Amino acid sequence: MRCSRLIFFLLALFVTSSARAASAVLDKVIAGFASPESVVVAGDSVFVSNVGEKLEPFAKDGDGFISRLDRQGNVRELKWKSGLNAPKGMIAHNGVLYVADIDRVLGWRISDGRQVFELDLSPTGVRFLNAFAAFSGHRLLLSATDQNKVYVIHTRHPRYEALQFDTPPRGPNGLALDGQVLTVAEWGSDDKPNGMLRQYRLTGNQATQTRTYEITPPGYFDGVVGLGGQRYIVSNWVRFEPAGILHWVDARTGQVTPVRAPVMGGPADLTLDGTVLWVPAMLEGKVYRLNLQSR
Repeated sequence: MRCSRLIFFLLALFVTSSARAASAVLDKVIAGFASPESVVVAGDSVFVSNVGEKLEPFAKDGDGFISRLDRQGNVRELKWKSGLNAPKGMIAHNGVLYVADIDRVLGWRISDGRQVFELDLSPTGVRFLNAFAAFSGHRLLLSATDQNKVYVIHTRHPRYEALQFDTPPRGPNGLALDGQVLTVAEWGSDDKPNGMLRQYRLTGNQATQTRTYEITPPGYFDGVVGLGGQRYIVSNWVRFEPAGILHWVDARTGQVTPVRAPVMGGPADLTLDGTVLWVPAMLEGKVYRLNLQSR
């Protein structure tokens, strides 16, 4: 009897501790952006993509730009690169900052700002290229939210092809790749907050679904960042107002718990630099700099 009680106590303790919410403590709020969508840390710089003064992600209006900050969140160049349309996802890869701009991918060498890459995907009909993940070697993955597709981008000899899904994601937005496991945060479909978090096993260019997570509250899921150990943080707009939250996902246990963090307006393509979590709040024109507390 005592043994049974001890086992029950230890099990309850494990469940309680594993379900305890993570914390992201506010360190700094940086204002002055124009619909910031993505943040990337590279060396001593932090880059922020700005869709533009109006939140018009499909508009080829030339008012989008990339900002450059230092690691403490001080703005060094508000318009490090300007004249873009609606830049969204970014990734720093092999010394180049790659940016998704509606239907094209642009790349600038980080060391001197020189443009070294351009790839036109407009022949596919895409209008909402979104988030990147490093694939392998000179290849990147890039989500196409409006097409329910993910493209493989070849950076050495510029070209692209689509991943082949057995179960296509609905409005793929954020991407995180851990080995051969691809995690996709879905925006959803039909302008409804019906996205999920999906995981796929990659074999070459084939993606086989292995797991799904239905997250509460439902919402529009935007960014996902891997923490290692099959753990992730996912951003959720919830609604088109300052109501956005973050979720902690533990793929080892299947548990999804809220992160204790400030409520934000449109938390988008977040990134983690050590224990510092950078979250662009598109609806507020701000970037939140948070300190992530370990669990």
